[in-house]
Amino acid sequence: MSEPAFAAEAGLMSGGWGSGMIRHLPLPDKPSAQAAFAEILSCPPAEGPRSLKGPFALYGAGKLGLMAMTFFEHVRLKPDWVIDADADRLRDSEAWGRWPMQDPLHVPMSLKRSLPLVVSIATTGFAELAERLKAQGWRDVIPIYDVTEAYRTRYPLGNGWFMGELDETERSAIEQVLFAWSDDVSRAHHLQFIAWHRLRQDWVFKGAPVDMTHRYFIPEVSSVLGDREVFIDAGAHIGETAKAFREKVSDRFTGIVMFEPDSCNASLIEANLEQLSGSLRQRHRLLRRALSQAGGRRLFFPHLGYGSQLSSLGTDMVDAMALDDMEVAPTYIKLHLEGHELEALQGAEASLRIHRPIVSVTIYHSDAGLWKLPSWLMGKLTDYRHYLRLHSWCGTGAVMYCVPAERSRARSNSKGS
Repeated sequence: MSEPAFAAEAGLMSGGWGSGMIRHLPLPDKPSAQAAFAEILSCPPAEGPRSLKGPFALYGAGKLGLMAMTFFEHVRLKPDWVIDADADRLRDSEAWGRWPMQDPLHVPMSLKRSLPLVVSIATTGFAELAERLKAQGWRDVIPIYDVTEAYRTRYPLGNGWFMGELDETERSAIEQVLFAWSDDVSRAHHLQFIAWHRLRQDWVFKGAPVDMTHRYFIPEVSSVLGDREVFIDAGAHIGETAKAFREKVSDRFTGIVMFEPDSCNASLIEANLEQLSGSLRQRHRLLRRALSQAGGRRLFFPHLGYGSQLSSLGTDMVDAMALDDMEVAPTYIKLHLEGHELEALQGAEASLRIHRPIVSVTIYHSDAGLWKLPSWLMGKLTDYRHYLRLHSWCGTGAVMYCVPAERSRARSNSKGS
């Protein structure tokens, strides 16, 4: 499909999220993906980070809402109201009881007209939600990550970055990645990812829905898992991904190695492991270290839940190590390191080459996800299938999956026989 034809079919227009822009598009092949990328670059970019100068309200009191409140506390902001459909129950909870709460149906129109509304929801498209909220009377609706991006010198959360102008080398590198994905769904999700980070628009592709339920275990991964896996869980948080892995393989695996330098998170992992049977627990190893390119002591920003990370803003020092320095033969490596994924992969290059593991890696914490991180993996992991899947909205939840071709072939052969 040519560039003008693609633009006409997709109904593309310029404008940012503030215009309520939603795109419904056909699943792109390689030529139409190139045309769509060119269209994104031709549109005026979104305005940029948004600082808060006065009273405001927070919309959404789920997991992302709790993370938003942690952010507000660190940068000394305080919402005047928290708006959530479950306000009647939450206002008596330990987490939310000290904040004025209201359900959306009972917010006075005077507040809607005067307060910016910061949206802390990533389980639905932002543009569609913003249109509904504006129809209800809210005048100023802002994604939470636009706000966090304005305070990056004080708080390390990096999910709200904006894609700037590209030089010819960068544009060519992104196009090469678009062409190299192993399926059109990956191309669609890459374009959706780019459109958000440059335009703050929601581009929705037919046949490529955001997958909210299979993070780290998409069918292309789950279908090739065996009963002798050695699973590396880097950025283990409280062990929920390791638990999901155990369920996928019905507790038949060789070992699980978890890296979690945040002391609070690691203590919760230990408590959860204590609930397992002795034989199952013995196949787990928890390292209170950060996985990186090399060993040493590193500054770490703790107690941020999912967002704890290596950072120059950190208050703690933690031990870091490279995977290549361990005596382990990984068969599946999962990395969620808040923007330090490429460093950790560079410290695992020999392990990747020798053991050819499955790899799943988050790519949304910095602009390295546009092409640098995918290109590095595509270059190092040859004879692999490479996929990209979005597991949430607002430019987050983007995970790259690398599956050795021999695993896919073995799976196909077993199904054929």
